[in-house]
Amino acid sequence: MSRQPRRVRAKAVLATIAAALMVTGLFVGVQATVGPVEPAQAANAADFDPGYIIDDKVFYDSTGYTAGEVQAFLNSQVRTCKAGAVCLKDYAAATESKAADRYCAAYQGQAYETAAQMIDKVARACNINQRVLLVMLQKEQGLITSTAPSKWNYDAAMGQSCPDNAPCDPRFSGFFYQIYYGARQLQVYRLNPNLFGYREQRWNNILYHPEASRGCGTQSVFIHNQATAALYIYTPYVPNAAAMANLYGVGDGCSSYGNRNFWRLFTDWFGNPVAYSTHPGFVDYYEQRGGANGYIGRPTGYPVYVEANGQGWYQRFAGGMLYGSYWGGTVFVANNAILAEYNRHGGPAGSLAWPNAEQSCAAGLRCSQSFVYATISTTPQYGAHVIPGGMNTHWQATGGTNGTLGAALNDLSYSVNGAGPGWVQNFERGVMVQSQYGFVLVPYGAIQSVWTNSNAGAGPLGWPRTDVACASGDCAQLYSGGLVTSTPTWGAHMIADTFAREWESRGGLTGLGVAFNSASSSGVSGGGTIQNFAAGLLTKGTAGTFFVPYGRTQAVWTATGGITGTLGWPESAYTCDATGCGQQFQGGAVTESSWGVYSTFGGLGAIWRQGGGMAAYGPALNNIRYSTSNGGGWVQHFGNGVITQKQSGAAVFTPYGPILSTWYQYGAEATWLGWPLEAQTCEAGSCIQQFQNGVARSTPEGVVSFLPF
Repeated sequence: MSRQPRRVRAKAVLATIAAALMVTGLFVGVQATVGPVEPAQAANAADFDPGYIIDDKVFYDSTGYTAGEVQAFLNSQVRTCKAGAVCLKDYAAATESKAADRYCAAYQGQAYETAAQMIDKVARACNINQRVLLVMLQKEQGLITSTAPSKWNYDAAMGQSCPDNAPCDPRFSGFFYQIYYGARQLQVYRLNPNLFGYREQRWNNILYHPEASRGCGTQSVFIHNQATAALYIYTPYVPNAAAMANLYGVGDGCSSYGNRNFWRLFTDWFGNPVAYSTHPGFVDYYEQRGGANGYIGRPTGYPVYVEANGQGWYQRFAGGMLYGSYWGGTVFVANNAILAEYNRHGGPAGSLAWPNAEQSCAAGLRCSQSFVYATISTTPQYGAHVIPGGMNTHWQATGGTNGTLGAALNDLSYSVNGAGPGWVQNFERGVMVQSQYGFVLVPYGAIQSVWTNSNAGAGPLGWPRTDVACASGDCAQLYSGGLVTSTPTWGAHMIADTFAREWESRGGLTGLGVAFNSASSSGVSGGGTIQNFAAGLLTKGTAGTFFVPYGRTQAVWTATGGITGTLGWPESAYTCDATGCGQQFQGGAVTESSWGVYSTFGGLGAIWRQGGGMAAYGPALNNIRYSTSNGGGWVQHFGNGVITQKQSGAAVFTPYGPILSTWYQYGAEATWLGWPLEAQTCEAGSCIQQFQNGVARSTPEGVVSFLPF
C-alpha cells in the first residue's frame, strides 16, 4: 500500500460528473453495473464522527463472521449477474501460501477458493474484520454489488498499492493479492504508528481533497483510535460538510467520499461501527451502578486520555461522562447544566481540573458537584455557576448548598478599588465577598441594596469588613470606606468617611445608632455635611466634625434654622459641667441649665465663645434682651456674669460682684453711667471698670463709687 494518495481514490472524490449519484463507493455514471443496496440500518450523517469512524474492537475482530456468512452476504447483494460476467459471489481462483510474519499468521493456499473463503481466511490470518474487507471492496471498486465487474476491478479490488498519481503495482495485482496485502497493510499501520502521518490520540490536519490546486484546505481532526487512523492513512481525506449533507450523493468540488462511504456502507449493512466499550478502569464503578441499564447508560464515546491536571481518562455515556484521575478518582458527571458548565470551562484540561466527588442535590433541584479546584453549583432559576478557589473552600466550610450561603446565583467576579482587590459572588442568601478583610457576607436586603447601588466594592463604601450586626431590630455593616445602617422605620443609609469613623468611636449601634437619612451637603457658611442619627446629628463644617445630640440644645439650634440659621455650623462638642451643658456654633452657642435653655449669638455669643464659654462664663440664664437706653444695646445674663454690648460697640463681660450689683441697683444701662465699655480690671481686691459716661470703682470691702467723666 503506497503512502501516497491513490489514483482509484481520486476517481472517487472527483465531482466532475455533477449529476452522478453515489450509491456505494463509486459514481453511478462510472459504474453502471452496480446493483441496488437495501440498507439494514440507514446511516444518519449526524452520527458521523470524523475522529472515530470505527471502533478498534470491531475493526480488528475476525471472529464474528464465517466464510459461509460472507458467502450468504455476497449472495444477498447481487441476485443475477449479467451474461458472461463473473460477480464476486461467484468468483473463485487459486491462492498462494503466505508465511507468517509480524503482521499476519500463515495463509495456506489452495488450488481453488471462492472469494468468500479468501475474504474469511485473510481476515483471520491478518486479524481484520471480514465486514471491514467487504466494505473496503465496495468503496474501492463496487465489487460487492456489481453485476458485471471488470478484470481491472478485481486486479485493483482494494486499491492496495494503487497511487493516485501512478498505475497500480503489478506485484499486488489480482483479487487475492489485493485483499491479502490490503489487510496486511492495515496491520502495518497498527504496529508501526509512528511511521505514518496520521496518529491516534492527537490532532491531525487532514485534507478535504487530494488536488491542492483547488485550495480546499484541511480539517483538524482528533483521531481517537488506531482503526480510524488506519482508514485515514489508507484514504487520506476527510469528507467536508457538503459531502455529509448529501450522504448518498455528491457534495461540491472540495468533497471526498472514501471515508464517508466506508462509514455509511458499514452502518447500512452491519449497523453502528462504533461499538464503544467501557474503559477498563471504569468497569467496576460502571457495573456497580447498573451498567448499561443504570443511570449512567451505555457508552456512547471512546475513552479519551488527558495529560493535563495530573492525567486521567474520560468517556461519554448515554447519561453523562465518566472521569478517572489520580486527583479525583472515578466520578460520574450527569448530562445536565453542571456538565455543560464544566465543559465551558475546558473540562478536565481546564481551570477546574478533574471532578472529585459525586453530584449532590438539595431541595428545589439545587445541586452541586465538586472538582479539584472548584465546585459547580446549579439552580433551576439561575443555572450553573463555578465557585472557585478560596471562595469554594469557604462555601464548603459553611455547609455548601444547605449551608449559610446556599447555591451560587452567578459567576465569581473580580474587582479592584482603593481598598485593594476583591472577589464577589452572589449566593441564595447574600453576596459573599473575599478581600483583605477575609470572607464577609452581605445579606440580601436594605443594606445590600445600598452597597450595590453605590457600585459595591468599586464604590465609596469599598469592601465589607464585618458581618451584619443587629440590636433591637436596627442593623449595621462596616465597610472599608464607611458603613451602612438599616432600621424598619427609616430604611438603610450609607455613612461614609469621617462620619463613619465618628460613628464607630461613639459606640456604633448602641451609641449614635442608625442613620435616619443620607448625608446631605450644604454650601452655606463655608459649607459642610450633615446627617441625622438615632441619637442626634453629625455635622462636618469648616471647624471640624461635631455631634449635636437630640435634646433641648438641638431643639433650640433647629428652631433658629440649624446650619442655615443665625447659629450656623457647630464648632465644638456638646459638653457639660456642674453648672450646665452647652455647645458652640459659628454664630454663637446654646446652653442648658436649671434656668432653662438659651442661645447666645452675635457679639455676645462671640465673646462668650472666645472668652472660654461654659468654663469662663457659665450657661446663659435668659434670652438676649435689647435695650434702647443710652443709644441702645444688648444684654444677657450668664452663670458667672453679664455680657453687654452697646450698639456700635464691643461686647463686654462683667462678672457678678459689687460693681455689677450696684450698676443694676442704679438702673443698669438706663442709668447715667450707660453701657459698660471695657472689662473690669482688678488689683489687690480693688476693681475698676469704664462705662459709657463714667468710671466705676470698688474697694476690697465692696464699696462702689461712680465718677462721671
